[in-house]
Amino acid sequence: MRNKFGNLSNYLKLTRKEYDASINALNLFFGAVIGVNLGGIEEIGLQQYVVLLTATSTAVTTILFVSYSERRYWSIFLMLLALIGLWKLGNQDQLYELPPKLLPTLGLWAAIAVLTEFADIVDNTESEK
Repeated sequence: MRNKFGNLSNYLKLTRKEYDASINALNLFFGAVIGVNLGGIEEIGLQQYVVLLTATSTAVTTILFVSYSERRYWSIFLMLLALIGLWKLGNQDQLYELPPKLLPTLGLWAAIAVLTEFADIVDNTESEK
């Protein structure tokens, strides 16, 4: 569909700069939200703290893999394994109590990262037509 504004279907696609901005915004926003989620864990023991940080950083790293790796499906698989592992950790007879909003935060970040990764991306010259 062409009109005086160009091809309207291109407005439904991301340019490379818009994609990069989306990924950077997601990472910045959800990084801050995770910081808030972890802000109330002063009372847990050192072992629990180390396990929680290790599991959370692994989940965050795999979410970032989805956005930056060229091996899209492998990255999504690793991310799902990390999120399931964190969920299982939090369900271990209350041995490790996760902050209640941590998994929903990571899950939403992961879902939006995957959706963004599968968005149509056009090169800048095509979007200007």
